[in-house]
Amino acid sequence: MTPVWRSLQYVPAHVEKYVSSPHIAAADAVILDLEDSVPADSKALARAALAKAAPTVAHSGADVLVRINDGDMAAEDIAAAVRPGVSALVIPKVRDAAGLKHLDRLVADAETAAGMASGSVRFVVLIETADGFLDMPAIARATGRTVAMSLGNEDFALDLGMEASDETLLMPRQQLVIVAAAAGLMPLGLVGSATRFDDPDAYRALALKSRRFGYVGSSCIHPSQIALLNEAFSPTAEQVVEARRLVQAAEAAGADGRGAFSIDGRMIDGPIVARARALLRKHQAIETRRSRGEGS
Repeated sequence: MTPVWRSLQYVPAHVEKYVSSPHIAAADAVILDLEDSVPADSKALARAALAKAAPTVAHSGADVLVRINDGDMAAEDIAAAVRPGVSALVIPKVRDAAGLKHLDRLVADAETAAGMASGSVRFVVLIETADGFLDMPAIARATGRTVAMSLGNEDFALDLGMEASDETLLMPRQQLVIVAAAAGLMPLGLVGSATRFDDPDAYRALALKSRRFGYVGSSCIHPSQIALLNEAFSPTAEQVVEARRLVQAAEAAGADGRGAFSIDGRMIDGPIVARARALLRKHQAIETRRSRGEGS
């Protein structure tokens, strides 16, 4: 089942006051970070902290994800992170399909060691390098664990020697949506750079634009962004009403043997109805999550 991840809040795994903060409780998912937000001399501490941090986050109602390190630290991180209650690993700097398949095998071994069912832990793949970008289609299909893909804005821009801006990131962001859709994955992220969190109106506008481009959610770096993401990546009440109207009209037209029909002078056909049905499915998934007290 595809998860509802409108908002994914990064939290350093070794800082208990952030892990247990009530401000992150509204996030659909919390990413316990072992990578960028953890200094090199605190990596072992962060791994050890997962034993307490993961159930603390799960108790808040958010899905628990863990971002591991790439390279030599990946195996240690996986051994610490693959545990009951962890929904997915965020895999940084994925450069090719072979590398992701190798991590898949490590996770499978860790699941067995932890007494977990095979495939319990899924992958969120981060594309952060030029070679990873060029191999995206193969990466997206490398393992059945992968449920989502995202572009790491700053690292990607650094690798290409370009500025991370709305203009420079638009094409690669669009390409990622296409690749994710072709592989049946969720595209996560924003279509521009969003390192500032002191302008909520601009952030909301960027999130709404990203949704129009096909993104379904995004990670965030500050709790103030959680509600903005949940709002931007949720259907509005008006959209839900209109979608129901379209579906009901389509069912009536179908009963009359018509595949296309008009509403208010607008021609409605299959793709428009399919989009309405998809919106209603997302609305229902969000409502189901909300009814369990998980997020806003």
